[in-house]
Amino acid sequence: MSKPSSSDPLQPPLFDPKQPSVPISYPIKTLEDLKTRTYFNSFHYPFNIALLPMSNQAASSSSSSSSSSLPNRRRLLVCHDMAGGYLDDKWVQGGTNPDAYAIWHWHLIDVFVYFSHNLVTIPPPCWTNTAHRHGVKVLGTFITEWDEGRAACDVLLSTKESAQMYAERLVELAVTLGFDGWLVNSLSPSVLLEFILMSI
Repeated sequence: MSKPSSSDPLQPPLFDPKQPSVPISYPIKTLEDLKTRTYFNSFHYPFNIALLPMSNQAASSSSSSSSSSLPNRRRLLVCHDMAGGYLDDKWVQGGTNPDAYAIWHWHLIDVFVYFSHNLVTIPPPCWTNTAHRHGVKVLGTFITEWDEGRAACDVLLSTKESAQMYAERLVELAVTLGFDGWLVNSLSPSVLLEFILMSI
């Protein structure tokens, strides 16, 4: 049996983020792509910018402090881990599945984390816009797991300058795309602490 060619109608074409297509949200899978800021050269980048800032009215109703801090009470963090992420919610301009995963009780949530098992998981703008409308902060995920994650940490933590540069790239993504920060999920607490200390 011959190997299917790239023009085989049964085989989906390889994803090329620089080529125009239906806009989607997608993760960053390598440190090299994070370092070289390839996401910003993507056709999909402008479609992934969340348009709604945090709702001050919703945030102030749950807290007497400023909207940049969390309320002084027990808080609830909801971590999206829906079948690896980027399913129905990857379609930036909306999908056709009326039964897609949804959250109905935003008033109970303080922080929403968009999670997938990729190096850099960027929250689709539909989640950020909806969460911000309800005064809920949104975090993407930076994850280093298994042997591939260990190798990434070796590069990331090779020097203080390297850790600082990767931290700056993550901050740039969050600020530019309009979400509120990162959940760092690491191989071990010592790796997490080292990354934080080296990037300060």
